[in-house]
Amino acid sequence: MCDPIIDDSEIIEKEAFTKEVVNEYLEKRSSFDGYPLRHYSQLEMSFEESTVKRLLDKLHVPILHTKVTIFGGYTGNFAKCLRNLGMKVIFTDPLEEWVHNAIDSGFEAYRYSAAQIPRDIVKRTDLFATFECYPALNGESAIYTCLRFLTSEYGILFGESKYTRDEIDKEEGKKARLIYSFLPYYKVYSIKRAYREKGSLRLYHFSSDADNRRIITQDVITMKLLYDAFPSQTCITLEDIASLACKASLNNEVILRSIRRIVDIYQLHVPRSLRIYFPPNMFRVCSKVFTFDDSMKSALERICPNA
Repeated sequence: MCDPIIDDSEIIEKEAFTKEVVNEYLEKRSSFDGYPLRHYSQLEMSFEESTVKRLLDKLHVPILHTKVTIFGGYTGNFAKCLRNLGMKVIFTDPLEEWVHNAIDSGFEAYRYSAAQIPRDIVKRTDLFATFECYPALNGESAIYTCLRFLTSEYGILFGESKYTRDEIDKEEGKKARLIYSFLPYYKVYSIKRAYREKGSLRLYHFSSDADNRRIITQDVITMKLLYDAFPSQTCITLEDIASLACKASLNNEVILRSIRRIVDIYQLHVPRSLRIYFPPNMFRVCSKVFTFDDSMKSALERICPNA
């Protein structure tokens, strides 16, 4: 079960990425001041196929016939490069004008944000990829989307330019870099994290082995069950767990272990300086906030004593 959760917690930036604004940027280039210039890095990157192939080889990402879904595809420059290398590319973007542009370029293309990508596309995807679509993968509201993508065999590929990275470093500091934002997934699921770079292009790769993909899939199922079954601000009890387990034909322990991991990854996403405001029995699934009572706390401690 990898159906999307659609609510208002997903961050979708549209205004800076319309075709009209892109054309304005292309006309003005360095004198353009409508939005940060890093929004237009994909237009400035050459995406030399030999360079991208070399980086993918170093990351041990298979190329030929790999089924890749591009999210936040934008102008399609990155998607075209991967297709030219031999990958089978599905293009997605929340702006219809870029979807039409991709269709005109011969892609199978759909108007979806990252969080909206449906189950059937997830099932037939080997690798999810994007170039600088940061909001889709950052923050607590993106946890469900990231986990859905990490159920794919080759995980997530994220490209970025040196220019954008330097600009983000100036504004937010080096600890804002993408490799750190995936630290919670590494701690909870032992995912593999790596990056390689050449010239102005850096590629990050995040993936998991088959055993951990099964665990991640279970947690995605549990998150969807919780989201669909309860309103926000629900205090989860052991009776609720029994009801969920019955509905999903699972035993209580499977659901409890899953909730333990979901709580952990949520808490790890909260900045250390703010954790005083987020009690350890609190977590959220997209926009919905949940807590659990003392009986749940005891059960979680019994099943996962080292958590």
